[in-house]
Amino acid sequence: MKRLLVPYDKGAVHPAEMAGALGDVAEIVYGVADSEHARRLEPVMAALGRTVALTGGREADRRAVEALDVDGVVTFSERMIRTAGWLSADLGLPGPGAAAAEAVTDKSRQRDLMRAGGVDTTRSAVIASGADWDAAVAAVGLPAVLKPARGGGSRETHRVTDAQEGRRLLARVQGAGEPFVLEELLLGRDHGPFGDYVSVESLVLDGTPHHFAVTGKFPLAAPFREVGQFWPSPLGTAETDAVLDLVTAALRAIGFGTGVTHTELKLTPGGPRVIEVNGRLGGHISELARRAAGLDAVRMAGTAALGDTSTPSPVPASGRVYWQYNNPAPRERCELRAVLGWRETLRIKGVTAYTPYLRPGAGLPGGVMTEPLDLVAGDAADHDEMFAQLAEAGRTLSYSFTFADGERTVSMGCLSDA
Repeated sequence: MKRLLVPYDKGAVHPAEMAGALGDVAEIVYGVADSEHARRLEPVMAALGRTVALTGGREADRRAVEALDVDGVVTFSERMIRTAGWLSADLGLPGPGAAAAEAVTDKSRQRDLMRAGGVDTTRSAVIASGADWDAAVAAVGLPAVLKPARGGGSRETHRVTDAQEGRRLLARVQGAGEPFVLEELLLGRDHGPFGDYVSVESLVLDGTPHHFAVTGKFPLAAPFREVGQFWPSPLGTAETDAVLDLVTAALRAIGFGTGVTHTELKLTPGGPRVIEVNGRLGGHISELARRAAGLDAVRMAGTAALGDTSTPSPVPASGRVYWQYNNPAPRERCELRAVLGWRETLRIKGVTAYTPYLRPGAGLPGGVMTEPLDLVAGDAADHDEMFAQLAEAGRTLSYSFTFADGERTVSMGCLSDA
């Protein structure tokens, strides 16, 4: 049996899901990141397979892995993409390539590559320290988006409309030595009630992208927090083709070799524009793929890393809409006291699952990062019925929190503004 290394940290797939999807095709070796989250789950990984400690240092990790004689490397964690890219390249195994792995985890670098390839014209500037602020604003203009050069889940991602307020914001959120990026704010066209952006899910094999889905999105919660997605997207054929062509060009400009990618695009009045390319499976896409198409995206990513060159078929039109909705945690620091009405929510026609991510008593740090409380999932006859189901769920599901000024109950429909 082949041996597959999975560098692990917090991300899109749980170790048990990896074992279920890939355990019959490979012996899984879990590469445990040097993080609190990974160390907490190390006993789970040790019960499922072998483990090896990874430090994040390229040479040290290569030496630790060389003796394991692995046949492939794949990760589902944003934080481990560079490690997986380095290891697969250094060991001569299928992978994105070391340079591409660095590009998809560096928002400035991928912009540079796409501009050089004639794919993207979005203005951006790197901010190494507060001394770079004025030059960045002059190059990019306002309004703009300020975000870490590396990061995921909308961590410290802010809209900036005033230069002086932006300067103060940067001083508050920029850690010592952490580079930030100021980017042109891409303004979406009116696409209500849908979100003004989509994502494209792709399997890239030896530099050739094979797109298997375009994922529709719900409108963002302020400022840039994702709350859910669905298949199929609401786009027509012509716009779908334009989106797919743009993603193909972006992946080729970045030089991505082999692996699963998740590319987000803004739907602007002038056509689709790339928000960012991610070198991993998108969050919750594996669950959506199983229900909507019987597709095991985790298995697909793992077998591609082991050298399988089978290409995925686009998700077929089933005549139904499959959806997921994540209720975002409040932006104010608080404690979750209780989830109310989830049993009633499960009785709504078309709602198929309610999955809590936090237990009562969990502390929530607040802030602008996407931090879901749970996942509500279902399917509908069409997009209109999907929104009707969500509206009904919004009337039944609510949350009790303890804030600094006391306890409050917030309904599902109001969380996006909390």
